[in-house]
Amino acid sequence: MNEPMDMEAVLERLKEKGLRLTPQRVEVITLLYQLSHPTAEQVYSLMSKKFPYVSQTTVYSTLKMLKDLGIVNELTYGDRSSHFELTQEEHAHFNCKSCGEIYDVDVKDARQLQHLLHTEQGYQVDFVRLEFYGTCPACAAGGEAGTDSVRTAH
Repeated sequence: MNEPMDMEAVLERLKEKGLRLTPQRVEVITLLYQLSHPTAEQVYSLMSKKFPYVSQTTVYSTLKMLKDLGIVNELTYGDRSSHFELTQEEHAHFNCKSCGEIYDVDVKDARQLQHLLHTEQGYQVDFVRLEFYGTCPACAAGGEAGTDSVRTAH
């Protein structure tokens, strides 16, 4: 599975768009590299430790701006939660029902499924989002993985 673009490329893209590299914006991006699929609230919680006067609006608007630029994907769920990840090649997610962690999963056949939908049934697929739900290996083994409210990337 491809990795997201590196930090320097993200910062350069912001500069190309005429956006200032404020310490708060840089910190949001840094946290996205460090955390595994965080919510905006998790990013804000960590941001407020380093920047006590940062507002939730700053975090939300930065995430929206990164999403609008195609740097970040927003994963929304039926419970109205949103998780964010740096954009990378299409991939699936495994959602652990025990610890709540979201893992990136490389599924090579997703492109084949997309092709079959188009060629056999006529659908024009613009975007694929494949989600699996169950128990991760650490939870299945009775481990402590994923018990923190903010987890680092795997």
